[in-house]
Amino acid sequence: MKRSPLIPFLMIAIFGILLMLSISFFGVTQQAEILEDDEENGEEEEEEFEDPIEHGEAVYEESCLQCHGDNLEGGSGPAIDGYDADDTLQAIEEGPGSMPAGTAEGEDAEAVAEYVENYE
Repeated sequence: MKRSPLIPFLMIAIFGILLMLSISFFGVTQQAEILEDDEENGEEEEEEFEDPIEHGEAVYEESCLQCHGDNLEGGSGPAIDGYDADDTLQAIEEGPGSMPAGTAEGEDAEAVAEYVENYE
């Protein structure tokens, strides 16, 4: 007697469905843990700077260094050494050329502008 080809197909299908359900369940439990970790990490305080130039340097290194270089000499973006605070702040807000607007905002933008103006 020949076996029906339907039985192996059903066994494989059932195995696949069970495997997908178990992986999905594992993913849902991991997602809950990840969300809990994110909430805990979100409560960390940001670093406080007393000197706005130090603050500006930290923001510059995080947001601007990739394009404008270590010494403000330029790279994929233009050299900004010698810019005054107003020009820098305007560039941050408006995003001239291919630079995206709003790469820093509020106190961060003002601190970067101060850092660029006072860079030695």
